[in-house]
Amino acid sequence: MDNSFNVGYLLEMLIPVLGICSVLNKKKYPLIRGASCVCLGLLLDFAMTGVLILFGYEGSDYSDITSSTYIFLLFWFMAIWIAVIFGIYFATEVNFHEAIYLFAISYCIEHIFYCIRELFDYCTGGRIPDNQPILYTVCLIGSFIMAYFWFAKSTVVDGKYLIETLSATSATVVILLVVWFLSIISSFNNIGHIHAVYAILASLFILINQRAQLINEKERRAFRIKEQLWKDTQVRYQFSKDAMAVVNQHYHDMKHQINALANMESDEKRRGILSEMENDIAIYDAVVRTGNDLLDTVLTEKKLICHSKEIRMSCMADGEQLKFMDEIDLYTLLGNALDNAIEANEKILDRAKRWISVQIQNKKGIVLVEIINPYTGTIKMQHGLPITSKSDKLSHGYGTQSIKAIVEKYDGNLTIKTENDKYLLRIIFSE
Repeated sequence: MDNSFNVGYLLEMLIPVLGICSVLNKKKYPLIRGASCVCLGLLLDFAMTGVLILFGYEGSDYSDITSSTYIFLLFWFMAIWIAVIFGIYFATEVNFHEAIYLFAISYCIEHIFYCIRELFDYCTGGRIPDNQPILYTVCLIGSFIMAYFWFAKSTVVDGKYLIETLSATSATVVILLVVWFLSIISSFNNIGHIHAVYAILASLFILINQRAQLINEKERRAFRIKEQLWKDTQVRYQFSKDAMAVVNQHYHDMKHQINALANMESDEKRRGILSEMENDIAIYDAVVRTGNDLLDTVLTEKKLICHSKEIRMSCMADGEQLKFMDEIDLYTLLGNALDNAIEANEKILDRAKRWISVQIQNKKGIVLVEIINPYTGTIKMQHGLPITSKSDKLSHGYGTQSIKAIVEKYDGNLTIKTENDKYLLRIIFSE
């Protein structure tokens, strides 16, 4: 077994791993972390190769393996497998069982293209060996294309595979171990070409099944988000009804005050009622004019709600800057952002400290949307987004995710910061 065999097999494993993991959220310095694990594994692998040579195994053909060297061959494979698994674990934001799952998927893809090379070797009578440079390169490229474009791109959500159960990982790993074991047995008996057909079918079965499960989970998640957005819309509708109730109550009160003024003789009482009317009329300062009718509606609605909850809301908004957005997207974006700000303010017991600042403006060709509000307590962040503090994680937390999805739809950039007890949501759209 020469060193090219070691490096070659490692390369065959790493190519699909790169395709599978390129879409994942990464830890700091992922290349350094991953490369360190691989290098350590390769050193261990070379050490195992030395042991195999000592026991008389000098070639890369499995057929000359004796029973005394079989266990060392197993360790040789495991050295590379463990290196790759730990590389995935330390370079990307996955737990250990997810790293094993992703390795198993990568192994499936690697094994398919290894078997394709083996079939070429058998069918051409050795004229196109499995290590023929053109065939080898094409299979490496094919393994990356299959891993990245066919599997990873269609199944990942927000930099994560939605692996729901440990049973899926266990079943996948068990089947692959059977495939690997049979490949060794078939090599002992010079029937690798027969195993290759079975292995390709088994690996394809695993990949198609796992891909379908991940896509189904992705679609279920999307449905849950849409369902939650619908619930959020119902909540906002209730907020709108509450706001209109405030307006109607003030209108009703003002009618009675005007009637009282008409029949009042005391100047002192008249001045008192006029003062009350002045306070009531102040609510109509909530009407916002930005040059964008939909934006006016959203901001006015939220400002009325803020008035009812004793939250001061200031707006400096140029609505013309957001006319490129679809109306539903704009309503959902600002509606969710302001609802979150209102909810945060409601937790502040000192009502004098409740406020929201909204800015929408164009700065040097960049459309800037900023919403700032105070908050109390602790806000935990993950991947740049706040984690909901509510116990029902499934039903909450989609507001910010929907904001992120809409911002990305328009090629914008979303930033959320928490500092000095202030929550800042900043959105930037480039013209």
